[in-house]
Amino acid sequence: MNRLLQYAAAIAVAVSTGAVSFSAGAVEVFKVSRYDGGSQIWFEAEAFDQRLPEGAQFFPISGEGGAAKAPDDTFGEVVTRAGGAGGRLSYTFDISRAGGTGGTWYFFGRVINPSNQSDYMLVDTHPDDDDIPDTAPFPGGDGVKPFDNTDDRIFEQDTAAWGWAILAHNEGHTKHLEDGENTMHIFHRQGNNTRVMDVIVWVDDAAYLPSDDDYVNAEEKTSGLAVDSGGKLTTAWGRLKRR
Repeated sequence: MNRLLQYAAAIAVAVSTGAVSFSAGAVEVFKVSRYDGGSQIWFEAEAFDQRLPEGAQFFPISGEGGAAKAPDDTFGEVVTRAGGAGGRLSYTFDISRAGGTGGTWYFFGRVINPSNQSDYMLVDTHPDDDDIPDTAPFPGGDGVKPFDNTDDRIFEQDTAAWGWAILAHNEGHTKHLEDGENTMHIFHRQGNNTRVMDVIVWVDDAAYLPSDDDYVNAEEKTSGLAVDSGGKLTTAWGRLKRR
């Protein structure tokens, strides 16, 4: 049996016995924490599992295409904007990996946003977000359907230096998440490349406020094959497919 078949056989046995679970199309690397008795799940903005249309046309990563390099004190790279409305970023994440359950969750982004340039966010498990566009070019602009400023707008504040926005939990920063996997989608609302996004975090405690130190000290996890505490299989499915 060649090496690939050996891996496949090991995966089949592990899945059948419940030792591992497979999650396709999710953020590959993320962090989890349990600060102040709550649950937090963190991931970097460039870790999206889908960008439509593909490429740097609407949401470039720092240094990609004509986008500027990442600012100082960035965790990895950043995502900025170009070309106006038309693009979408999607992130699939599993709140159970952070010990969380379904209910009301709160969204923050570590951003620089000196001129209050906002976006829209829809979540596939939020009851009022049942009309999610799935084909590019995507709509954008103030109040364009299916977006609602009071329910979907994010980053509506000035953030001159790195900050976790926004602290008020209003508009699109409060959403209902369900047990297990949820998918969030970010769309262009207004503005330009002065708004840069570094890290995303979802929290289930309205009193908790994220910090850079909390992100640094959170526990790193990977999606794909999630091994239980007694498991020995550490090969991710994405790596396996490339062998």
